[in-house]
Amino acid sequence: MIETGVAHFIQGRVMILIATRNAAHRPMIGRGTGAHFEACSGEVSVLVSRSQWPEAVAWAQPGLPVSTTYVRPYDYHAYQIKGVISAIRPATATETAQGSRYVEAMLETLGALGVTRLQLSSTLSDRDLMRVSFQPRDLFEQTPGPNAGRRLVDTGAGT
Repeated sequence: MIETGVAHFIQGRVMILIATRNAAHRPMIGRGTGAHFEACSGEVSVLVSRSQWPEAVAWAQPGLPVSTTYVRPYDYHAYQIKGVISAIRPATATETAQGSRYVEAMLETLGALGVTRLQLSSTLSDRDLMRVSFQPRDLFEQTPGPNAGRRLVDTGAGT
């Protein structure tokens, strides 16, 4: 479902948001600390700081829906991927190192756009990372403009 161009995009220097929901369907939102697309399984995995975004992580449970948004900061080109969570677990040492590299890359990228490290300190974190994996079901274009919200892929499975 996820084509090579979108896979490359979501694994790049993009801002990542993850949204889960509690039992009352209240959204729980957090910032991702890197994403990975596994071509063999078709799964997307997002690293999320449990200490930074405890509610979003607490409701990231297998079988429940998830929504992720990936935004390139310099032009706001964006995609949203919705799916169903297949697994959640603590990040491995390798994944934690990837999360740290993501934070440094985003500090550099956003710094070049005038955003300070202090401003980002409350949203970017590589501490206590969890890996949330999900099977994509819907893909949307979310770049501001006339095509924002346009469904690119729909498996018909719904979320």
